Amino acid sequence: SHPLHQLLYPSSIAIVGANNNPMKMGTMHALSILKDGFTGTLYPVHPKEKKVLGLDAYQSIAELPLAPDLAILVVPSSEIIKLVEEFGKRGTRRIIIITAGFRETGSEGKLEEEHLKNVAARYGIRFLGPNCMGIINTDISLNTTVVTLNMKDGRLGMVSQSGTYISQTLPYLVKHGIRFSKAISVGNSTDINIIDALEYLGDDESTK
Repeated sequence: SHPLHQLLYPSSIAIVGANNNPMKMGTMHALSILKDGFTGTLYPVHPKEKKVLGLDAYQSIAELPLAPDLAILVVPSSEIIKLVEEFGKRGTRRIIIITAGFRETGSEGKLEEEHLKNVAARYGIRFLGPNCMGIINTDISLNTTVVTLNMKDGRLGMVSQSGTYISQTLPYLVKHGIRFSKAISVGNSTDINIIDALEYLGDDESTK
């Protein structure tokens, strides 16, 4: 029943913001999901591309064949609230918002973040972010960061405000033989926060 469980164990993921340019952030996130061992289904959503990274792309959320367990948003901040509402109407209840540009930018961004929180709550959506890197779950080889996950499952759970901190520790940890069970970047902690993540990891059998 913990809001992080479905977010960490999705069987289907929709990503908005990936295309065929490997230098774009959204594409980097999608490549990590595709190449690091996730065995579920990935649905790219793109308004123009027919294929993204070899996968069939969908021009809108309404065109998706099902309501994905998890949505990942890597688009300009001005598009986020609209997309959250569309996923809410479709039935998705877990979202990772990679996009920055909210309360960390000042008073206008803070108001937008409050609006985002209210829209998500209206649909029963629980989300990480905004302004985060998302998660790593080595139990199902799921990596939503932009750094390659070249480790087997481990026992170290990490929670960080900073997505970069989680990503940049990966090479160091691998070098020293330390492996993640799960890592969670909470960003602005608008909804799911560090306390939620620590409570989840405290009950997680694979985190010691």
